[in-house]
Amino acid sequence: MVLLFWTKLFKIITSMPTNPKQLVEQIRVATIYQKNKQALKAKISTDLHLAYAGGLFLIDTNLLAFLATWPDDELYLEDVYNNPIKITRQELLDQARQHYQSAMNTWHIEHEELKRIRKI
Repeated sequence: MVLLFWTKLFKIITSMPTNPKQLVEQIRVATIYQKNKQALKAKISTDLHLAYAGGLFLIDTNLLAFLATWPDDELYLEDVYNNPIKITRQELLDQARQHYQSAMNTWHIEHEELKRIRKI
């Protein structure tokens, strides 16, 4: 196990560029990737908002779980603006699931594209 650690460390050290310009370029590419990743997460966070019954709801796993397990079909739910909105549980749940899955699919596709571009 120790040998494996030293072997991996040796590969990392020997694969590092010795030219300062190459090192600066690698750091620049890594920084751009991280900034793009953060921007993509912010975009998806915005995309996860759903307008329903005059309110705006942030769709996340907590909301999906709450809607899936609540026993009553109609209830008042607080939206992102702290307003109580009367909702039909199953209707909002169906829309929220669809909206959430669409946003997550988009996030996955765009994240994979970022990773692909980074490797080029």
